[in-house]
Amino acid sequence: MAVISSCEAQLLKFNQKRGSAAAFFLFFLVLISSRATAQTAPDQTGQVPQTGQLGSPFPSDHFWNRVGLEVSGGYSPVVGKGAGYFDKGWDVTVGATDRLTSRLRLLAELQYFGLNKNTLYKGQVTGDSNVIATVGVSAAYDLVPRAGTSPYLIGGGGYYRLVSQGGANAAGFAFGGGVRHRLSLEKRMEVFAEARYHYIASGSTPLGQISLLPVSAGIRW
Repeated sequence: MAVISSCEAQLLKFNQKRGSAAAFFLFFLVLISSRATAQTAPDQTGQVPQTGQLGSPFPSDHFWNRVGLEVSGGYSPVVGKGAGYFDKGWDVTVGATDRLTSRLRLLAELQYFGLNKNTLYKGQVTGDSNVIATVGVSAAYDLVPRAGTSPYLIGGGGYYRLVSQGGANAAGFAFGGGVRHRLSLEKRMEVFAEARYHYIASGSTPLGQISLLPVSAGIRW
């Protein structure tokens, strides 16, 4: 009987040690698992959201993240009046932009110039209004791309439609400069003011060559 009691005591001690070892092993597994979860979880304090993490389904370099729109308008004096005696007027521009790099932007624009026209007929000056519509492509080069406010250069060419005296078509080019001020870094929204010299090569038409110097302001987003 004494031998049996001794065996039972040894077995009881063995089971207690085995239970303690199992409990320690389970505690070790829980500790390892919690540390791994903490290392793989994103740091929510101080982490700056990257492009595409705010609900956009596109990566940062996707085409749609570079494309924007623009609207502008302003005053459009005539530098070279040509044979039609064009006078000052107004201009409106709408377009789409593609930011190729931090400095270089490509613009596809539709512009309207509403100009006054003074015609001498039988000794009397008569007034008239005319529209010049142009479709063109330009490139803008930002001089200080990281700054909130920066000057830029712009230039390009296009097709001009002169709605006057039966209408005329001509090629032309434009170049100039402006200043932009960024309103939102994340969305790249900015306001701008610029002056662009337009030369319309319409010398072979009854209208003659026309040169414009519109000064405009607008917004790109």
